[in-house]
Amino acid sequence: MSSRVTNAARCAISIVLLLNVSTRIAAAQVTVVPGSVIQGKRLLDEKGCLRCHAVNGRGGNRAPDFVRTSSEARTPALFASVMWNHSPRMWAEFDAQGQPVPPLDSSEVADLFAYFYSALYFSPQGSSARGRSVFEEKHCVSCHSEAIATRPKNQILGGWTDLKDPIAWAEQMWNHASEMDSATTNQGIRWPKLSDQDVVDLVMFLSKLPENQTQMASFQLGEPVLGRIVFERSCESCHTFGENDKSKVNLLSRPRPLSITGYIAAMWNHAPEMRRRGGSTPKLNAGDMPDLIAFLFAQRYFLDYGDVSKGRRVFEEKGCARCHVEHQKETGAPDLSQAAETFSPITLTSAAWRHGPSMLAQMKKQNIPWANFTGSQMADLITYLNSKLVVRIAHKPAALSTEREQVKR
Repeated sequence: MSSRVTNAARCAISIVLLLNVSTRIAAAQVTVVPGSVIQGKRLLDEKGCLRCHAVNGRGGNRAPDFVRTSSEARTPALFASVMWNHSPRMWAEFDAQGQPVPPLDSSEVADLFAYFYSALYFSPQGSSARGRSVFEEKHCVSCHSEAIATRPKNQILGGWTDLKDPIAWAEQMWNHASEMDSATTNQGIRWPKLSDQDVVDLVMFLSKLPENQTQMASFQLGEPVLGRIVFERSCESCHTFGENDKSKVNLLSRPRPLSITGYIAAMWNHAPEMRRRGGSTPKLNAGDMPDLIAFLFAQRYFLDYGDVSKGRRVFEEKGCARCHVEHQKETGAPDLSQAAETFSPITLTSAAWRHGPSMLAQMKKQNIPWANFTGSQMADLITYLNSKLVVRIAHKPAALSTEREQVKR
C-alpha cells in the first residue's frame, strides 16, 4: 500500500465513501470501493492462495496460474462467479491440508480485485515494433524525431524513454498536452487519437526495448481514495458522476473504457477539447495520475449492471430464495434486503467466502447442489439484490473529515 495513506485513513474513507453512480442502486448504502494493489498482492501470500495457485510461475502448481486463466475473469462479475463456483473445491483443499479456511472481509476482497485487475488482467501485451509504427503513423516523429535516434538529446523525451509504466508515462504526456496541442495546430497536424493498445505499444517502444520483444505493461496503480481528491481538485469543475448538473459532463453517460490503458487513451484523446473549453489542461502533481486513474476505473468498472427481472429468476432458480426467503427461519439465512453494504462482485465474493462453508453444509443436509453462476447471471443477481435493498443512511463518522485532511497532507 502507498506510504501516502495511513491504514486508518484508508479503512475509514474506503468503507464510508459513497460512490455517486446511479439511482438504480441504494445510494445511501455503504459501498466498498476497490482497494490497494500492493496490499492485494501481499494477501495472496498471507491467505495461502499461492500454496496452490501461481502468478507467472511463482507459487504452487496444484491449481491454475492466475495469469494463464485471466481470460476467464475479464469482468468483475465473471471473477465473482469463478470464485463462487470454485469455492467448494478450494475449501476441500484447505481441509485436506489441515488448514483453516482463511477469512476474507470486503476490504480484503477489494484489495485482491484491485491487484488482479490492475496488475494482471489489464496488463496488455505491448510490442516495441508496433509502438514504433504508431509513433510514425500518428506523426509523433514530426516533433520527436530523436526518439528513433540511438541517444536522444532532448531531455524531456530522454526522460520518457526510461518509463516502463503506461500510467507514469501518461502523467508526463498529460502535463505537456497544452504545449503539444499548440505544436500540432501550428504544424497543421491533427491531434493523434490513441487506442488502449496504442498506449501500451508506445510505452514499449519508448522504453527502448528490442523491436522483436513483446512484454506485459507494468502497472503501479494508485489509490482510489486519493484519486477522488485529485478529481475534486482538477476535474470536478467540468465533470461529474451521475449528478444532475447540465453544466458538467456526466462521465456515466460516456462509453466505459474496458481497461486501465483505455482510461489513459480516453484522457489523451479528450485533451484538445478540454483545452478549448477551459484554456489549458489542468496540470497534475507528481504521482497524481496513478491515483486519478484508479479512482476513474473504480467508479465504472466494479459496478456490472444486469437485468432486475433476470436477476429475480436467477435468485429463484438457483435456490437462493429457498433459504433466504421461504425457509429463512428454519435455515437462519440472513434477510438480504437488510444488508448494510451495497451488493457488488466484491461484497458477494466476500460473503460467499465467509459464509460459504456453513451454506454448503446446510445445502448438503437438504440435498441441494451448490449453485454455479455465469458472469451474466452474477451481474443480474447483484442488480436484483440491490433493487430489493432497504435503503439505509450511512452516517459519516466524525473522524472522517480529520482522516481526509490527513490524506490530503
